[in-house]
Amino acid sequence: MRGKKWIGSILFLAFVGFVGYSIYSSQQEDDTITVRTAEVVEADITETVVTSGIIEPSETQEIMGQGLVNELTLAVGDTVKEGDTVLSYMDGTTFEANFDGTVTQVNVSEDEADTNAQQGRPSLVISNLNDLHVALQLSRSDASEVDVNQPVILTYNDTAYDGIVSEIDPVATQQQTQTGLTSRLGAEVTFDTDTTDLIAGFEIDVDIIVDSKDNALIIPVEALSYDENNEPFVFIIDDNVAERVAIETGIQTDADIEIVSGLSAGSQVALSPSADLEDGLEVELDN
Repeated sequence: MRGKKWIGSILFLAFVGFVGYSIYSSQQEDDTITVRTAEVVEADITETVVTSGIIEPSETQEIMGQGLVNELTLAVGDTVKEGDTVLSYMDGTTFEANFDGTVTQVNVSEDEADTNAQQGRPSLVISNLNDLHVALQLSRSDASEVDVNQPVILTYNDTAYDGIVSEIDPVATQQQTQTGLTSRLGAEVTFDTDTTDLIAGFEIDVDIIVDSKDNALIIPVEALSYDENNEPFVFIIDDNVAERVAIETGIQTDADIEIVSGLSAGSQVALSPSADLEDGLEVELDN
């Protein structure tokens, strides 16, 4: 009997030990951090300023007259040649077109008094619709990255057009918005491709290419972290162990960022690392 009790005690202790080890192992597994990773790769990267602008004629002539209109033979949509008489008054005053263009506004009628000047609007407007550009209003952050001669990709009704930043205003102007006054810097984009299908007055999407690099080392932006000194770092994962690595960054897009130093192609970096992730910590991969 005494032997049986001894065997029972051993079995009981073994059972208790097994349960305890299971609980401990379960707790250890629960404490293991799970991370997603992405590979450091070589690829081309392009940084852009994304905005929108208004398609405008390259030339616009606003005629401001007064008096009784003597002769008017034009209507909106009519084309004129440079030097054509477009509007004349009873006192003998006449106006000619300054360039080949299209009549885009007519605010007078023949044999009627022209009162547009008192209302602050032109009597007749001629626009060059064969040569269009895009007017931009840049925010302060965008203006700091945009320079003359930078290439531009413009998109209108899913059709892409090439262009270039041709002008930037010397000073910003204040504009009234729903939230108050805001400063904007005017700029102009000139098309390098045919604009036959574009309509002046409509908005167009604008991507200004401010920097680019071929065969750069890149990682997803979500892998990036910053320390208390605002210095960038990432965690690389090697054999399921995290290693904190300081890095130097370069060109950035919405999704990716260039790594100038600190990493090599093929390394695995942790994505969206949690605050509990530390240097030397063993992790579990969730890819």
